[in-house]
Amino acid sequence: MNKKTMMLTMCMVAVANVASAVVNVPSGVTGLWRFESLDNNTGRATMGATIGTDLSNSNVNNGGYLPDVSIQIGTESTPFLYQDGGTAQTRSHDWFTATHGISPNGGGSYVNEYTLLWDFRQTSGLTSWNSFLQTGTPVVDTGASDGDLFTNPTGQIGIGAVGYSAESYDVSNWNRVVLSVDNGNFFRVYVNGELFLDGAGQPVDGRFSLDPQVHIMIDNNWEDQWGNLGTFMTWDHALTTSQVAGMGGWEEDQSTATGNPFPTPLIMADPIPEPSSMILFGLGLTSLFAVRRRS
Repeated sequence: MNKKTMMLTMCMVAVANVASAVVNVPSGVTGLWRFESLDNNTGRATMGATIGTDLSNSNVNNGGYLPDVSIQIGTESTPFLYQDGGTAQTRSHDWFTATHGISPNGGGSYVNEYTLLWDFRQTSGLTSWNSFLQTGTPVVDTGASDGDLFTNPTGQIGIGAVGYSAESYDVSNWNRVVLSVDNGNFFRVYVNGELFLDGAGQPVDGRFSLDPQVHIMIDNNWEDQWGNLGTFMTWDHALTTSQVAGMGGWEEDQSTATGNPFPTPLIMADPIPEPSSMILFGLGLTSLFAVRRRS
């Protein structure tokens, strides 16, 4: 191999190393909550945000910590980790509130284009209704402000205004549920990377638009069940079917030790490449320029 060929090869390797940060979490994340440790003051899972503003919950009974559910995949200094702690316990008629940080979009005064992700396992009321989402302010026992995304008693997911999925899923297993909304165009729900519901677009600035805060695991009429929440995420736009598929989900069979009890890792690139990567990239570019000058 002559010197020119060697220089070009080094450059290509450097560029490839930097480009290897290609990841399965699409850009536009505005919030990520992972419940990675225990708050010694409250005895509950910490509500601190990995990205965005700290989560809040409505009741001291919420957020029980289960340290043995999740494991760390990756490290903070290499492509981002999925989660390294446990899960928060969700309790019937309590809820979590997330300040999602998304500016009004989609042609209206509210947030009309967004994506939400839950890693969730239901632990009670397995043949009952369970609400994932409430876009309005939670109001209980008044008949107002109904939930806006449900799993029904047969494991189908959706909402009356849009319809329910033809398929059912096992709500007692861990599942990655993704809601991708573009009001006026579509309302889509995915379970473990698979499109379950492809609903028609709902009115701009209507029921399915978001205020500055979104409320999860809550319904006005007690139709929300006990469960475990491992991850909640928000994006500032509607993800595509291929993007959601790329994030995968959980193994269907979680009943045996031979199955994979953990989800597809949600790996994100570091905001700033590591110094070693930048040095290698710089050396590659320098070498390429040098070869071009000699040519």
